[in-house]
Amino acid sequence: MVAKFWLEPVVLARAGGFSRLELNTIAKLVEAHRDEFLESWNEFFGR
Repeated sequence: MVAKFWLEPVVLARAGGFSRLELNTIAKLVEAHRDEFLESWNEFFGR
């Protein structure tokens, strides 16, 4: 199973194996933690 989300804005890029309900739940989690994901990404890549 896979789900790829863009973070700016939060949008599902591609998915496979998840139900629509599961994808909605994952999307809400990504949205709730978006700032943390971006901060970690920027720290890792030195931006």
